[in-house]
Amino acid sequence: MLALAPGSMCYTGAATMNGLDPEHRRHVLEAVAVWLDELAEAEPPLPGVAPEAVQSAEPVPDLFTVLGQLTALTRETQLQGRATNRLHAELSAKLDHLAENQISAGTMARKLGDIRREARFEVITELLEVRDRFSRGVEEAQRRLAGLHGFWARFAQREVLTALIEGNLLARERLDDLLRRLDVREIPCLGQPFDPTLMQAVEVVHTTTAAPGTVVDVFRPGYISNGRVLRFAEVRVVADARDTPTPQGNTDG
Repeated sequence: MLALAPGSMCYTGAATMNGLDPEHRRHVLEAVAVWLDELAEAEPPLPGVAPEAVQSAEPVPDLFTVLGQLTALTRETQLQGRATNRLHAELSAKLDHLAENQISAGTMARKLGDIRREARFEVITELLEVRDRFSRGVEEAQRRLAGLHGFWARFAQREVLTALIEGNLLARERLDDLLRRLDVREIPCLGQPFDPTLMQAVEVVHTTTAAPGTVVDVFRPGYISNGRVLRFAEVRVVADARDTPTPQGNTDG
C-alpha cells in the first residue's frame, strides 16, 4: 500500500516512479489497478441479511429514527400484553362459570327421565278423569233404565238408554285397555283390609256383616303404576269394634 503525504503526492510519486526500473514500475501499476478494481466491487451482504435489503434504494435511517421506532414498538408490545392478560382473565372467569353450571350427561339423563315420568303421570291422571266420567254416565243411564216401569217402560226411550250404556261401556273398556298398556292397575279394595298407604277412608260404618277394618264399598277407585300411587282409592270401611258406641243403661232408680 502506498503512503502519500498531502501536497507532495505528485512530486514524490513522480520521483519514486522515475527511480524504478520499467519492470518494477509495471508491477506497481498492476497492483494499483487490482486494488482499484477491488474497491469498485460491491461488498458481500452480511450473514442473515437478505440481498434485496442491501440492494434497496431506500435511504438508511439514522440512529435517532431507529431508536424512535424501537420505542414505539416497545410501547405497542406493552399494550398488546395488557390486552392479552385482560382477555385471558375474562376467558378464565367465563370457563369457571361454565364449569360451575355444567350439567353432566348422567344428571341430564336423570332430569329428562323425571320430566318424562311427570308428563306421563299428568296424562294418566287426565285419562283416569275421563274414565270416571264414563263410569258415572253408565251408572246414571242404568239408574234411569231401571226406573222405567209400566207405561213408561214401553214408550220411554229404553232403546236410547240401552245404546248409551253399551257405548259408554265399550269406550271404558278401550280406555281400560290403554291404561293396562301404560302399566296402570286398579287397586283392589272391595272386601280387602283397609290399607292407609293405598286407600283413603271417606266413611266409616258400623256393621256386623264384615270384620272391622274391611272395605265394604268403593266410592272412587284408586290406581298404581310401577309401585307409585297415582290416586288413592276412596272407600267405606267397617269401624273397629272398640269404636262402636255402647248403649248406656238407665241409671234412674
